[in-house]
Amino acid sequence: MRFNFLLSLIFIISLQTSAQKRCSTNEHVEILKNKYPEYELQREKINFETKNWIENHYISNSKSIITIPVVVHVVWNTSAENISDQQVISQIDVLNADFRRTNIDAIMTPNVWQGIAADTEIDFCLATVDPNGALTTGITRTQTSQTSFSIQTDNMKSTASGGIDPWDQDKYLNIWVCDLSGGILGYATPPSSFNNPDDGVVIGYRYFGTMGSVQAPYNKGRTCTHEVGHWLNLDHVWGNGGNCGNDNVNDTPTQEEENYNCPAFPHNANSCGTSNSSGDMFMNYMDYTNDGCMNLFTLGQKARMIAAINQYRPDLLSHNLCSTVPPVPSWNCVNGNCVDPLNGNGIYSDLSNCQASCFCAAETPPVSEDFQSGLPSWTIINNDGGDTWEITNSAGYSSTSSIYINNAEYSANGQYDDLVLPTLDLTSYSSIYLTFDYAYSLWTNPASAQNWSDTLIIYVSDDCGNTWTNVWEKAGLNLVTTSPSYNGFSWTPSNNNDWKSEVIDLSSYTNQDDFAIKFRNVNQYENNLFLDNINLWDNNTSVNQLPLNSRKLIKVIDILGRKKSSNSQAVYLYIYDDNTVEKKIIIK
Repeated sequence: MRFNFLLSLIFIISLQTSAQKRCSTNEHVEILKNKYPEYELQREKINFETKNWIENHYISNSKSIITIPVVVHVVWNTSAENISDQQVISQIDVLNADFRRTNIDAIMTPNVWQGIAADTEIDFCLATVDPNGALTTGITRTQTSQTSFSIQTDNMKSTASGGIDPWDQDKYLNIWVCDLSGGILGYATPPSSFNNPDDGVVIGYRYFGTMGSVQAPYNKGRTCTHEVGHWLNLDHVWGNGGNCGNDNVNDTPTQEEENYNCPAFPHNANSCGTSNSSGDMFMNYMDYTNDGCMNLFTLGQKARMIAAINQYRPDLLSHNLCSTVPPVPSWNCVNGNCVDPLNGNGIYSDLSNCQASCFCAAETPPVSEDFQSGLPSWTIINNDGGDTWEITNSAGYSSTSSIYINNAEYSANGQYDDLVLPTLDLTSYSSIYLTFDYAYSLWTNPASAQNWSDTLIIYVSDDCGNTWTNVWEKAGLNLVTTSPSYNGFSWTPSNNNDWKSEVIDLSSYTNQDDFAIKFRNVNQYENNLFLDNINLWDNNTSVNQLPLNSRKLIKVIDILGRKKSSNSQAVYLYIYDDNTVEKKIIIK
């Protein structure tokens, strides 16, 4: 008898231990707070701001339907993980049924709560227009060498780390479907005023939709319903501060803790010292019960979600990205770039007119900038109005001046600051090279349990800034130029040994007449980043027409080849102090 009891107890404990991974949003929020201090500060304001918005702006009977465009990123290693379009569509159907209360199990809601069970008036659709204005299915597929992804790294959200970069997170709900490690079913990023580069929802492929690879008892799509609820600022019904917590919704009963499996109604009557004979609202989508036992959001939860969209995700309201026909292309001139707002309401109906009025009067190479004469007339995009690219007279490569960004004091984690070169006409060139020097040190020891790094990315555009392609990106130890790799203070390079040189072959973009380059700093409040000697060189520079004694050789950079066999070729750039460059092919 005792043996059977122990077996039953072990089974129950095992079941509950695995069930505790039903949702890892709270864990993810703590990771984000450590990663982005600004996110923590903004999340602390959420409940106060939400309460005020509901009191002053919410209209409970507005009958205004909000449609949220969704992109589903399927990141797969095995064929089972490469779920079908039909499985993806089945999940969108569940979201629409659950949020509009057309789910067939709505009749299972106890009578006591039928009057507050809500049609949230929120719809979901697979996007039919991608960020470039082209038609799409709203589903991306990325084959990866990663056998699984973890909540700690969040790597499924980055192309550089085996996943895929998000689409514009202000305009789309990004959902990544992949193999999640650690027994996690899913997690999400609750909103705030912080521009979170990790924003979106992640679901394990076995718990997404209602067919294909799904596994019971999480085979009815309610994991995604639950996580989208978090993405729209809902807490768990028992609160997030421990037993008998507060979910900040008035019409959900106070609940001691999460529920698993399928309890019988009523369950835990009068818990937490209340007089509630109906007990827990365990069938609420924000509890932990099995998919087949969930069937409602409340009117109070609806108000909180509508507030979240209007306060923190307002761009979802201003775009039509789910129509069968893309909006007519149009453009606005934004910080020197022609940008299609994807809603057909741009000022310019013709791209060439926008380019002519914006900044697209193209120059020709070579371009040479050593920042010795101050800030050039390049475009700086500084969306938050905080720290951004500026000239320093305290450091440079073989000089005392360079351009830098003060990440050491710039506490705007995830913020982008762009440095955009003038548009270039490359139609008469057969080769082109971008060369530059950079210097960077981490502040935090990269071997510590928590480590951070700012990121430097270089983008190029062949349509005058309408679309951009990532051609170079470094962060962490890959970006570091110093020894040691970290310095726990606001760091400045002290000599040439603190710098590295880089050459990027951009010859595949020759024959373009509206070519642009931008350097992007992605802030993580870590340490200062310096750039110097940004040059764009072509292979036709008449360096050999100059007498050798008129120029001083500064450095030689190996840009191609480096083969180890005998009689192999290597290509070098010889860079001189008179801003000329010479390309030599040497037979080794």
